[in-house]
Amino acid sequence: MAKKIVLKRSKRRRRNRKTPIIKLIGVFILVVFVVWVIVAAPFKTTKVADEVLHGNVKEKINFSPQEGDYIQTGKTITYDATLVCRGLFGKEVALGAKGNELVITVEENKLKNKVDINKNKIKISNSVTSGTPISVRVSYKNQSKTYKYTVRDDLKKKIGEDMFVKNPKEYDCVVNKKRHVSSDYEPDDLVYPDVDYAQTNKTVRQMRKKAARALEDLFKGARENDYIFFAVSGYRPYNMQESIHTSQIREYGSEEEANKYSAKAGESEHQLGLSMDVSINSLSYKLTEELADTDEGKWLAENCHKYGFIIRFPKGKESITGYNYEPWHVRYVGKDLAKLIHDNDLTLEEYFEL
Repeated sequence: MAKKIVLKRSKRRRRNRKTPIIKLIGVFILVVFVVWVIVAAPFKTTKVADEVLHGNVKEKINFSPQEGDYIQTGKTITYDATLVCRGLFGKEVALGAKGNELVITVEENKLKNKVDINKNKIKISNSVTSGTPISVRVSYKNQSKTYKYTVRDDLKKKIGEDMFVKNPKEYDCVVNKKRHVSSDYEPDDLVYPDVDYAQTNKTVRQMRKKAARALEDLFKGARENDYIFFAVSGYRPYNMQESIHTSQIREYGSEEEANKYSAKAGESEHQLGLSMDVSINSLSYKLTEELADTDEGKWLAENCHKYGFIIRFPKGKESITGYNYEPWHVRYVGKDLAKLIHDNDLTLEEYFEL
């Protein structure tokens, strides 16, 4: 029994030796922390906006406004930056930047001369076509943010109280039953596209120069895929559209029915010189919905945006455009806007009303 008692005492002594070591380590850690908080930290100070922050100050910059999808022509956008410093125990001080401390740049070279930058404000020229992508880089100190937008026009400023459009020369001009073209408007850059025609009337062979060159590329692209299109009807002056609409009323029996297929004079995109009705030989060059069921028509719907055109009156959007489905009617709006409208399954009206 005596031997066992000795063994137990020996074990008890070994356990007691560990206790002071653990306590010593704990006290050491506590002392180091207290010394850092009370002695070391106060000597690391930063003064921001008349506030003294102690400790390791961390900075971040908040940029505003928040990024949006669109930037409107003619509208001034103001950017700001706030320097936020966080010190010991999360104490925070914010310091707003001055306008002239921000550096603003437009990343697209082709747009730099069309954006007015004044300190921390920018304004997009009305000459920039809707649908054009633009990236605005805002920098302050060692941080920056890039805002990516799509340029969009303000339609409300593009129409007068008389419902006549003020921008018939712009490629994104919207003409419909509520937005009219003046009877005396005639484009000053009409040319004859170098394409195949199914029309002897020389007047309607015309398009505005940029649209005409794009139509040539479209027809060329189609031919490379073994599809051959013919131009049927492009530019129509006011008085010609007036005659066409009158004949359509006789054909359909009433003005109400004719309005589903034919625009009144002043309400037709053809007067802009940016549209062309197209057809194919197998349909005897007729303008018919049957085009949509052909290989040529399917190719046109899927690829015309690559050349800057849209199917202006798509299927299922009759209540928006005001006209029945016309798979043959292509309208030039420029490649950027055409791609955006195609990729999002929009009409021209829907794009501007977003």
